[in-house]
Amino acid sequence: MKFLKQIVIALAVTFSLGSFTQVLAAGKIENATPEEVAASIAGAAQKSEDALAALKNGEADETVLELIKGARQDSKRIEVGRLDVKRTRSAAHLKKARRAVRNGDKAQAEASLIEAIKGYQEVKAEY
Repeated sequence: MKFLKQIVIALAVTFSLGSFTQVLAAGKIENATPEEVAASIAGAAQKSEDALAALKNGEADETVLELIKGARQDSKRIEVGRLDVKRTRSAAHLKKARRAVRNGDKAQAEASLIEAIKGYQEVKAEY
């Protein structure tokens, strides 16, 4: 009976660890290729420029917010360790611009978008 109890406990531990490792493996499978990273950098820079142009042209806040959101999504796909600090700073400027647009502060949003564009241009030049 004691032996059977030990086998049951060992099997329970084995199955629980096996299911845990499968959950961990369910995340990201592949790293982005260099072409995908370059496209993400270009996309983030372009959408930031488009957001700035939309803001200057007086388009609706929703349009500007969608462009900023798209730039931030593209920024998340930039997976290069040496560029991470500059990418994070640029994404922070986008976040500030988004907050400023929501609060109605167009001047602050414009300044933050200009800084984000400069940051993405630096990332593009360094990549």
